Amino acid sequence: MPTKRKGANLSRDTNKSRSIRNRRAQRTEEQVQEENTGARERMAQLRQEQLDDTRAECNEVMRLEQRQSHRFTVNRRRVNDQQRQQAHRAFVATSFLRLAFQYEPDIEYYAHSKVVIGAMDKECPYCHALKFKNEPAGMCCESGKVQLPEIETPPEPLNGLLIGTNPDSNVFLKSIRTFNSCSQMTSFGATEIVQNTNANG
Repeated sequence: MPTKRKGANLSRDTNKSRSIRNRRAQRTEEQVQEENTGARERMAQLRQEQLDDTRAECNEVMRLEQRQSHRFTVNRRRVNDQQRQQAHRAFVATSFLRLAFQYEPDIEYYAHSKVVIGAMDKECPYCHALKFKNEPAGMCCESGKVQLPEIETPPEPLNGLLIGTNPDSNVFLKSIRTFNSCSQMTSFGATEIVQNTNANG
């Protein structure tokens, strides 16, 4: 039969347990209150120390996380800046080949010398046509070799519709593209007019 372990019978009556019971029974109310207050203070101090240690650990973990997040943000911003600089260098370079695949919204593409064509303020000395600054000199009239006749005043009622004196001028000018599209196929020099009705299909 195995030997009985020491302390296995926790409910046994020992000299020490009897003395503790006797001492507790002999305490006055003030002593009980004082011991309870001391116990509460010790427990509160222990909890405060644990809270301080936990708070210090949490603060350290938070600092590490913030440092890693800041490092990640800085690295990502640095990579983005490098990519943007590469795209900008490619944009400033002479070649525009496949530049749309490296588009960066921060780059002012519209300000590039190859994109800016300027205002149409260059006047031809021969026909007085307005052109852009990089257009060739003889593009409009071959440097005075081609002379177009003056534009004649259109016949009525077209002139009234164009200048606004006709009562239907507002509707005409608002729908002028539609009218132009309808009449663009009618100038083949046909001599016979065929109306498409239900009778002839």
